[in-house]
Amino acid sequence: MSETALAEAWAEAWPRALAAWGPYTRLHAPVLHEAPQRQRSFAWFSTADVEVHIDLAEVVRLGVDDHPVEVLAHEVGHHLCSPGDLRQSARIAARVRVGLQEAAEVDGMVALVSNLWSDMLINDRLQRRAGLDMVGLWHALPRPREGLWQLVMRTDEILWGTGPGVLTAPDVDVPESEALLCARLVRSYADDPVGGAAGFALLVAPLLPALDRDEKAGTALRLGSGLVCRQHEPEGSVPRGVATETGLGAPAVHPADDARVVGVDATQAETPDDPASDDGDPDDGTFPTRSASDVDGNTLEPADLHAVLRALGLATTEAEAARTWYQEHAARHLVPFPDRPASTVTEPLLGAHETWDVGDELADVDWGASVARSPVVVPGMTTVRRTWDEQPGDETARQPVDLDLYLDSSGSMPDPVRRRAPIALAGAVLALSALRAGARVQATTWSGPDQIAGTDGFTRDANRVLDAIVAHFGGSTSFPLPLLARTHLGDAVTGAPPTRRGPCHVAVISDDGVTSMADDVTGGPWNRPVLVAPASTSVAARALAAADGGGSLVLQVYPGASVLSEIDWMLPGYDVYPVITDADLVRFSSSFARRLWGARPRGSL
Repeated sequence: MSETALAEAWAEAWPRALAAWGPYTRLHAPVLHEAPQRQRSFAWFSTADVEVHIDLAEVVRLGVDDHPVEVLAHEVGHHLCSPGDLRQSARIAARVRVGLQEAAEVDGMVALVSNLWSDMLINDRLQRRAGLDMVGLWHALPRPREGLWQLVMRTDEILWGTGPGVLTAPDVDVPESEALLCARLVRSYADDPVGGAAGFALLVAPLLPALDRDEKAGTALRLGSGLVCRQHEPEGSVPRGVATETGLGAPAVHPADDARVVGVDATQAETPDDPASDDGDPDDGTFPTRSASDVDGNTLEPADLHAVLRALGLATTEAEAARTWYQEHAARHLVPFPDRPASTVTEPLLGAHETWDVGDELADVDWGASVARSPVVVPGMTTVRRTWDEQPGDETARQPVDLDLYLDSSGSMPDPVRRRAPIALAGAVLALSALRAGARVQATTWSGPDQIAGTDGFTRDANRVLDAIVAHFGGSTSFPLPLLARTHLGDAVTGAPPTRRGPCHVAVISDDGVTSMADDVTGGPWNRPVLVAPASTSVAARALAAADGGGSLVLQVYPGASVLSEIDWMLPGYDVYPVITDADLVRFSSSFARRLWGARPRGSL
């Protein structure tokens, strides 16, 4: 059959492939590539373009040119059944990754196992409900002899009642008990791909070390792995909602222990002991995070989110994934940011008419008044326009207070990219709250001397601000007093004015290293500092007064720490908020709003 005839035959099969999923299924025609595409698959579905792609050269090479309806319907299933879209694909991959934690090269196998799970759900539905010949398609495809593939084939034999040996190799050991469990798993989670993904990964994990990872063998089994085979998402694309979804990081349950699969009361199943909680060590900058047993749910860590996106083939850096993670987690904690009266709002007032001349805006002509003056319209002679005056209004315009945010990224602070850091999340809450109110934010990450990065000025770009929040140096601790001075006091060397343009709130995210803010007025041993000049003369104190927007120190220290008493006389005027856990973050949000807004007169908002 010629390439043109093959393309026509597959195009004619498209309506039948859509009908396999119901009479109301609509999707535009597939893209039939006559030239080789080098996609390591003969068929794939693009979630970005929402379209099916077929490599006809690969179809001929693999000998599946007589099964257009089955192949096309399978690809439509990646849109309607599993995964469906980028977010669902990330959710499945996240659960698969949890199930593969004990397997070697876990991240390298997430894409394959995720796609296998989706394929099994789709194929079972097409064979059982739509009556398509998926058995014939499997016969046409080259079938590897490794244990994983034999498990998949034996599972299909059980699901479709074909009997042993129809799809499996007769001279290869077949994991019968695992196949029975897998068949029950597929039927139990037929409409819940995310729910069964972790159990499937646990089931196949022991077979992965023996898997021949030859790409040719793998491609022969994959009937188009959607996102895994080909990714059309732009660089830095991160599906929204995955970072905050509870349960994606929960421990996986083996199908043999899953009441939904084996049909026993979950209360009778043996439950493993809870892992020991990580209490953390404040001396090395690690603090407790939510474990698998926490009631708040098991969301992904920033590093886990990046690993999932990388497994899906998305060109996303660790910083981009972390930026999305903190943005989504901060959204529910945003607080009303303070503002100040700026000026009296003026109201427009109708004025008199004046002559409209040639060269003025045509839209300014008041045609009714012009015709009333003369029924014969002569531009520049009889044409008039309305003027507008202004009068003071009864309302006062308000200007949001800008935010000058300093984030400690010394070695004692957790790396926000690697793990959940409530202290960094507090910084994201402040920054995003300010941006939501229309304020400008200057975000600066600092560590040792000359280790400074950030927005380099005030901005309303949320991505630039979040990039500064997740940046990490891991060096020594030395607060950037010169930058604080230039921002609020001006440059004493050049005489340049302050870079801020109005009231500004100064906020510092740090730990006990925040005392370096007072290095210009303190001396003595590091563990017993003393004032060598009045605290009111320090750069931190003078900048706070000049900023005229208040100051906050959000510190990763336990309540009652000795550094808190030192701050009282080192850095007077700053409000202090200890934040270590997620519960502290909630208290910080409410306390911040209460301190800045609780004393406002009623009706002054």
